[in-house]
Amino acid sequence: MVVSDSELLVTVLARFARLLPAVHELPQILDELMRSAIDVLEPGGVTVALSPQLHGDRSELFGGMPEELLDLEVCQRDYARGPGVVAHACGAPVTVTDIGSYGDMWPEYTSLAGRHGICSVAAVPMRLDATEAGVLSLYSREPRHWTGKDLSVATLLAGMATGHIVTAKLVRRHQRVTEQLQHALTTRIVVEQAKGVIAHAHHTTPDAAFELIRAHARRNRVTVHAVAHGIVELGLRI
Repeated sequence: MVVSDSELLVTVLARFARLLPAVHELPQILDELMRSAIDVLEPGGVTVALSPQLHGDRSELFGGMPEELLDLEVCQRDYARGPGVVAHACGAPVTVTDIGSYGDMWPEYTSLAGRHGICSVAAVPMRLDATEAGVLSLYSREPRHWTGKDLSVATLLAGMATGHIVTAKLVRRHQRVTEQLQHALTTRIVVEQAKGVIAHAHHTTPDAAFELIRAHARRNRVTVHAVAHGIVELGLRI
């Protein structure tokens, strides 16, 4: 059976949509984006470079199929020039049929692309509303005229991936907040239990017991929670 381009695109998009809601790790999201782009658009290679603001102070997160094409992303990062840099700055796709003709503009990138046997590139911004996630780059080892359909599909895939990246970031933030709240609640419970133990032992009020716990913590240069834990779990008496 012959599968049409439209049928293949629908299949890839369905797989993309079905897989990613359960995935909250950036490398997995990038991997699925690159595989989808290769399946539908059949380029000679694909790379992704994420904006550093998406993942704190860490260096840019890259992905490449094949991996040796990551050299092209590192080159653009190091020299701050290349089609991906332009696409990210302008917020619009950049297409190049013959990279060799851009030697004056991007000498390092052009030279490196030649060594990797890369002739053409299409750099597509990864955007969703006001969020700019990075750039998806498609490579060809032959001169290729990137059509409007190519760019539309690449933009669609990049937008879907960006949505999942933003969702993954929100999920991780929610998990951190939940963990912090749980830790604060656990600490409060342990301290309250310790106050009860010390109040009973000294025949005093919970507030007075807390002052005893805090004073002990200061003298020993430890946290109130550490002292409370010792009282509740280890039988410490002060």
